[in-house]
Amino acid sequence: MMSSPNKMGEGERLEIFGYGSLVWKHDFNFAVKENGYIKGYQRKFWQQNKTHRGTPDQPGRVAILHETHDEDKVWGTKFSVVGAPDIQEAREKLNIRETVLGGYISTSKTFYSETGAQCSVLLFTATKDNDLYVGPISSYMDEDIEHIAEQVIRSCGFAGTNAEYVIKLADFVRNNFPQENDEHLFLLDKRVKEKMKENR
Repeated sequence: MMSSPNKMGEGERLEIFGYGSLVWKHDFNFAVKENGYIKGYQRKFWQQNKTHRGTPDQPGRVAILHETHDEDKVWGTKFSVVGAPDIQEAREKLNIRETVLGGYISTSKTFYSETGAQCSVLLFTATKDNDLYVGPISSYMDEDIEHIAEQVIRSCGFAGTNAEYVIKLADFVRNNFPQENDEHLFLLDKRVKEKMKENR
């Protein structure tokens, strides 16, 4: 049964879907969090970042949602924010973090919980229509991963190193979404760790 993202039980309610750093680093109040997935996307590191995990001179790479086929799923965490004050604060903080600094746009998609429930969620992702989007540099995944990993290990922003972002996300996905087989993320995590060892 589909539920509304804004009205659910008592008072106002906003459902927010996190699939990148939001799954472990959220700076807004929420009432409940729940694991689940959205359909028709893959998680890709095809967006540059010049603030949180990089600089204008040395941009980092962060995750976006790449639209694919309905059978593809991206697992993440849904945060339920309840009440007008908390909803307004969450929207304002996410607008700065994701849109102003990250180059993302907001949209809504259907979220499927582990229990089978469905609801509409707010999420942030990037499109080809912004100057931070880079897409794949090669049709061969190994070449694309190699290029991204090299960029990641050299980048750092005010939120920390780009390598930390990749490794924390990969660890979170493995530990919390055992159903997820994210080849792009796991290969990048492996290559970033290898390059870090090589550079010691």
